[in-house]
Amino acid sequence: MPYAITPEDESVESALRRIAREEAAHALEMVRATGDLAPRVHEMRKTVKKLRGLLRLARPVLAVASAENAVLRDAGQGLSGLRDAAVQLATAESLSATIPSDRREALLAPFRAAAAHHDARAEAELLPPFADVMDSLILRSEGWRLRREGWDALEPGLKATWAAARRALKAARREPSPEALHEWRKRVKDHWYQARLLRPIWPAMMDPHIKAADDLGEVLGLVNDLAVFRDRLDAADLAPVLKSEAKDLATLRHAELMARALPLGRRLLAGDARALTDRWGTWWTLRDAA
Repeated sequence: MPYAITPEDESVESALRRIAREEAAHALEMVRATGDLAPRVHEMRKTVKKLRGLLRLARPVLAVASAENAVLRDAGQGLSGLRDAAVQLATAESLSATIPSDRREALLAPFRAAAAHHDARAEAELLPPFADVMDSLILRSEGWRLRREGWDALEPGLKATWAAARRALKAARREPSPEALHEWRKRVKDHWYQARLLRPIWPAMMDPHIKAADDLGEVLGLVNDLAVFRDRLDAADLAPVLKSEAKDLATLRHAELMARALPLGRRLLAGDARALTDRWGTWWTLRDAA
């Protein structure tokens, strides 16, 4: 079934348990699959984020949500070195696409080496502990109990996440530091996952909203990748002139991305949390109407 609370689910509580079980099972399939590791790790990390988005939606009414979120956060961080090395290589490749081939190859060399190093040790060191976390989550999720049901179980978490995303936008506009932009991205991603969970309330209206949140999250993800790239660049064994050139390219790309992110964020996050939850709550009530 989809990553969504559907009319076929008996209750919100049963829906959350089902989604957790299905997502964890998908992650286990990726652990046990064969072939290229990079796309499998990407899927595992996506699963962790989807599960954490689910838990943030339920956090005000699920007593174990914070503890479960902490377990998943640690599991995701365990995989981050694998994924981050691949992302930084992709960032370097994208930024250097227009420079002469000799300088491009010199720039890419340390990032290629880092990606190869992480891949070599991944399965032995990181994948079995991750699988244990997913197995345990499947068992524990059967005991999840919500303090409320129906829209009353969903509204508090949705409202809290929307309000947090709006605060993060304001902070990023005041001071667009890497830390502020990273926080904004996380809160936008939280809302994106929650909107996906609620898509069945009115797909025709929810789909454009979900796409806008996805687009903003992707742009802010690229901004974050550039910030990490600049940090890695400082430590890379590269000639100073090449480092300077790469930083200039990153600065230009950052400006281009922010010119897209800020207007999109202001449009997406217009209106306070009450307005959003009142509207979506009405759609929830009418979701089975002909």
